[in-house]
Amino acid sequence: MFGSGKTKVMSTEQQARDAGNRLVTISPLVNTIYSHGALFAINRGLSMMTEIFFYLVGLACIAFCFIMDSVFPFHILGEIMSKHVYEDAMTNKGEIETYSIAVKALVVIIGLLFICIGMLIRSAGNRRVILQQAGKELKAIETYFTEIKNAELKTTPDSGVKQLPDTSVNHMDA
Repeated sequence: MFGSGKTKVMSTEQQARDAGNRLVTISPLVNTIYSHGALFAINRGLSMMTEIFFYLVGLACIAFCFIMDSVFPFHILGEIMSKHVYEDAMTNKGEIETYSIAVKALVVIIGLLFICIGMLIRSAGNRRVILQQAGKELKAIETYFTEIKNAELKTTPDSGVKQLPDTSVNHMDA
């Protein structure tokens, strides 16, 4: 398209035809990208809010691991570890501690997964931004080719209206 390997200089008419061919390829893509501009802006805002939400939920899960023993349904796990009645029922105290660590590890893993989902949302948002920037660049290229095509149309006489030879009677008499 913009290869520097071209040694032959194209005429203005050839440049206009080439620009027209390129416009046929580029214009639908540019129109598609620009037709979704408002949705892009809305989606970008919602994406940022969703990303922040997932980060906060992930951090809350990790913080919850530290206060788990004082929250209602999970405080039973702390009581099981501290009461000797349960130690006698189990084969050893190590099983109770392992169970407690496993539950806390699961909560931490859930928190990390929420953070990973937030990172994936950010990555998808970055790809949409790159696509929008590419659309802006394609719009500049489209404008350039349109200017080349319009400049050719202005410099050439109307090709649609051909001048007929003058065959009037007055002209033949002279």
